[in-house]
Amino acid sequence: MGDPDSVRDTGTGLRNGRPFTIEVEFLSDWACGTGTARHGAVDREVQRDADGLPMLRGKALAAVLRDAAETVAVGLDDGGTGGTWHDWVEVVFGSQPGASSRQRLYPGERFRPRPRPRAMPVPAALHARPLRLPASVRGAIAALDARDRVLAREAAVLLRPGVAIDADRHTAADDTFRIEERAATGLTVTADWQLFFPGLPVGQPVPWEAELLLRAAARLVDAIGGKRRRGAGRCRVTIAGDHAREPDGDVSQGAGRDAGPDASQGADLRLNALLDQVDQAQFPSEVVSTAAADPAASPLGSRATDPPVHRHDLRITALTPLLFARGVIGNMVLTEQFVPGTSLLPMVARALGGPATELITGGQVVVTNGTVEVEGQRSLPVPRALHRAKDTDPDTTPGVRPEGEQPDSRRVDGWHPGDELTDDGAPGSDQPVELVNLLRPRAEDGRRLRPMTGCCVADGDGGIRIAEVGLVAQAHAVVDDTSQRPTEDSGGLFVYEAIAAGTVLRCELWLPADAALDTDWLDGEHAIGRSRKDDYGHVAVEVLKPGTSVLTERTPPARTGHDGYGGDDVDDGQLVVWLLSDLLLSGPAGEQVTDPNAVGAALSERIGVTLTLPDPGPDEPPRELVTTRRVESWQRRWSMPRPSLTGLAAGSVIRFHMTGTPDEEALTRIEATGLGERTAEGYGQVALQPRLLDHATVRLSIPDPQRDGGNAGEPIIDLRSTAGMPGLAVELLRRGWRRELHRTAAVRASSTELRQEFVPPEATAAQLGTLRTLADRLTAAGGPQQMLSWIAATVRSRPRKQTWGADRLNRLAALASGADQLWDHLTVRPPAGIAEELHPAAAGWLLAEVVRAEVEQRRNRPAGDEPAAAQQAGVRS
Repeated sequence: MGDPDSVRDTGTGLRNGRPFTIEVEFLSDWACGTGTARHGAVDREVQRDADGLPMLRGKALAAVLRDAAETVAVGLDDGGTGGTWHDWVEVVFGSQPGASSRQRLYPGERFRPRPRPRAMPVPAALHARPLRLPASVRGAIAALDARDRVLAREAAVLLRPGVAIDADRHTAADDTFRIEERAATGLTVTADWQLFFPGLPVGQPVPWEAELLLRAAARLVDAIGGKRRRGAGRCRVTIAGDHAREPDGDVSQGAGRDAGPDASQGADLRLNALLDQVDQAQFPSEVVSTAAADPAASPLGSRATDPPVHRHDLRITALTPLLFARGVIGNMVLTEQFVPGTSLLPMVARALGGPATELITGGQVVVTNGTVEVEGQRSLPVPRALHRAKDTDPDTTPGVRPEGEQPDSRRVDGWHPGDELTDDGAPGSDQPVELVNLLRPRAEDGRRLRPMTGCCVADGDGGIRIAEVGLVAQAHAVVDDTSQRPTEDSGGLFVYEAIAAGTVLRCELWLPADAALDTDWLDGEHAIGRSRKDDYGHVAVEVLKPGTSVLTERTPPARTGHDGYGGDDVDDGQLVVWLLSDLLLSGPAGEQVTDPNAVGAALSERIGVTLTLPDPGPDEPPRELVTTRRVESWQRRWSMPRPSLTGLAAGSVIRFHMTGTPDEEALTRIEATGLGERTAEGYGQVALQPRLLDHATVRLSIPDPQRDGGNAGEPIIDLRSTAGMPGLAVELLRRGWRRELHRTAAVRASSTELRQEFVPPEATAAQLGTLRTLADRLTAAGGPQQMLSWIAATVRSRPRKQTWGADRLNRLAALASGADQLWDHLTVRPPAGIAEELHPAAAGWLLAEVVRAEVEQRRNRPAGDEPAAAQQAGVRS
């Protein structure tokens, strides 16, 4: 046996915190589905990425690798279940705290609980990502024109019919026919994964035990996805540095390799070197430190006299769906439609380095929530003081939406960007909607109003626009180890709702002016949110210069009289508070309070004035338009719930009567540091006396599709040639055009005019049969020459030449000789390269469909309508 230290020091292994490439080459068609269907078309869809191409979830592959790693650990631990290698499985793939409290069924035993001692959960060192086609292939397909792009995407999947077999009759059961999608064979998906051990420096070789476990598990995986025990999903998993691949293997083209006994001759040299050290494996606690950092070792900061300044904005682009749980309905986990500052603060703290704890506990760091960005602006929650007319709301007005139709999930209080508006802001006209500000006096017009929700940004013309976040839902399943399928005991099926990949969000970062921030590290790719170790939470962060919002610009507090408006008492005024995020306040006994009077008391202490809620009067505007919100907090390390957080919800608006003159510096500090508790995580952000709420009405503008990137779906480059494209992209495009030409030939053959250009009405059944045979042979060696020979023989026979005509024979000769007239007949043309390759096959398909359509037309022709010449020739169907 060799020295394990020599293996750890070698430079050919995986590095801590550094990405390594993992590839899955599929040797058969595969079914990694979404759990959903397309009504009337497909009963089970395959998972697709944002480009519309098949993908493999990192969660699915990591689960299969873990199962294989457990098998490896059983062998290396001599059949035991609690040895060194089982500990390494838990360190690499993470512990399963939920599984420790489940009831398990062991072979030969009754179903009964197996209590296990609870230990601190171990986070997974393996960080997985969704596996997609190579970037060069995806880029080449995205650069095609619209038609070619759709054809290439369609060619990456195929349809498989299926039925259920009746157990008694052993025949197809009634009403069980289904159509399933599968991804095509020969595809190779890839991703960059990483192993990260917090106790090791970044870039240092990972423990060789972890690398051995991962590489050995990859060797055991030979199928993945649905129906993998029935031939689907055969694959080969390789990791960077795995030399089992043949030197001349072309990954981009999905070149298959012989999986016979000779495949062992190309064994992974790295894996063999690791296997030599098996007997000297150490426990994870002896190699890496798993102890948590001691919070008491970090000093607590004191409140600084100078408020933090708006140092940066962070633009967050979702590379994968983002999940920030806000609740559970049944088996569906719902997500927030913004990035909570709680999820962003750890990333900022790491960029701050050692002083992070002192700055955060001292109230000198504020990371706001990341809300959707529109035209470079950070959106803000719509104030609840802004209401719109309720009469034109499609969600509540009878007769507007057909009975039984569900409301559009993209609607905001009944308004949709695609709605046309009437003269008063109702559907049917291009006039903008006027939102009513309830904080300003207005004449009673009898209209019913309802508040707007969501987020908004300022429009260039003084109005606001609604900012929307696209959401996706993805199904997952927990597979029971015993039954090898989802069960109620294992957790079964569950659904994640998430912010769609490609969404751009923006947050603000407030820091002391002299605080050092590692912007080079912060400006890059990170993982945030729930389930971020696999398919969710992968983001690209861009550090920007600070921006400002005209919606929160402060106006001088309004002076008021005894009636609430228009007074001369300079010591009295009105202060409007708009909550930009949830506000958490505690009472004297530490209880959570949501009383607006508590907000006034907290503000009064900070800005040096007396704030009280005005007395309600019949003619006065409302003094508070608030709602509460409950956030379920979670302890990630222990995977246990924490106390719920209850506070005033973002968008709430409160109007206070103010006695005294506030200090301008105090107002600025409040807007910078926030109000209440946990302000470093984005809670308690407020806007005082915002300019947006100074007007009696606010215009709601309609999004401009051109301005909002309506041309995003257009091709980047009009690629009508396959030169320089990756092999797999060319193959997908070729497959797509084969399908398209098949469909086009069948459609074009239904045209009577086209059939008459190739087949005379007087042609006999024997002549049609000969033409069909020659059409099928066009793709074979010598097939075009046989067609030309038949045409030459027809010309030499005067009766046959008169029947077919010179023009028809010339057209047939042009098709057989590869002339471009074929594409005029089909009305479509593939890109250069593919057109020349598919010309013989396309010509054969067109002629075969023409003959088929002609025979079908004669079969359906009423008796007695056959041409006389055809009757004399004895045409029979």
